[in-house]
Amino acid sequence: MRFLIWFPLVAFVVGSAGQARVTTNSLEECMARGEAALRQGRYEEAKSYFEEAEKLPGADAAEVNAGIGMAEVQLGQYEASRKREMKVLKLVSKPHERAEAHNLIGTAWLRESAEAPSDHEAASDGDKLQSAVKEFQEAVALDPVFDAAYFNLGSALARQGLKAQAGAAFRNSIKAASKNPASATHLPLPRQGRSPEFATSDSDGRPVSPAALRGKFVLLDYWATWCAPCIHALPVIRQLASYFPAEDFALVSIDEDTDQDVWRSFVARQKMDWAQVWDKNGDVYHSFGFAPRPEMVIPRYVLIDPDGFILHVYGGTDRVGILAGEIVRTVNGAHENRQASSH
Repeated sequence: MRFLIWFPLVAFVVGSAGQARVTTNSLEECMARGEAALRQGRYEEAKSYFEEAEKLPGADAAEVNAGIGMAEVQLGQYEASRKREMKVLKLVSKPHERAEAHNLIGTAWLRESAEAPSDHEAASDGDKLQSAVKEFQEAVALDPVFDAAYFNLGSALARQGLKAQAGAAFRNSIKAASKNPASATHLPLPRQGRSPEFATSDSDGRPVSPAALRGKFVLLDYWATWCAPCIHALPVIRQLASYFPAEDFALVSIDEDTDQDVWRSFVARQKMDWAQVWDKNGDVYHSFGFAPRPEMVIPRYVLIDPDGFILHVYGGTDRVGILAGEIVRTVNGAHENRQASSH
């Protein structure tokens, strides 16, 4: 199967309104256009292409059902999506393919449980969450480096109020990502030039600048309380803040809210106890040239090496798993190289 369960930083995109009109295509064209429509968030259109492919001779039943199931879960057609993925489970035998199906079934349960139940539906909401947890646990048992399934498991556990277990799942998502072959594809990360100069301070009054951060890897996390993708990624960002020894890595979250009180309140409520910066007027953000003033596109994550060189800039369409996996491999690799050279 060519499909992957995506784990992007972007919030889940609402499907296009209306029924897509699809002309007759070859099987290969239907599948390619269906996959492209999925990536671009055109879920009605994607479903139509896969349904057309389903009627053509030679169609891979598992692949077609997986594509339709993905489109349906994005469209809020949760029961239909689960039925599709149950068909997939009867058709595939490879561990990761089965893990993907369980992960999507769990995602359907998780999203359905989140749709504001009325009081009399509270019990069934709990049942849906438990069903989601079961599916995600099955997925990670089948594929221990499936970081997206660990993340989803953490989300389901957090919804149940199981904070410690959720935190462990989110941390496991980082560990899994660091072992997932996908996170090693573009390593080592090449230097992209020096970090621009900026000077500010965090919420405790400590200086934050390229000079003050020199000597360790740094991840600058540009976010805002109104940015849904930023909040979606927060559980992994929280775990990254304490994942490495302090002498090896520093996480600095740079907030782009216009209201400082809103920022302070959110940080306190969420117990974000790592370096927090309020970027008044967006000066730090714009020093990196991400967008012309007053435009701002977040989230943005900037990985800087100990000598002050930018290694990579991650955007909202990047997978959290890729971000976490590349950071862990890069920081740990540098630590191991230092240890080897000292002996």
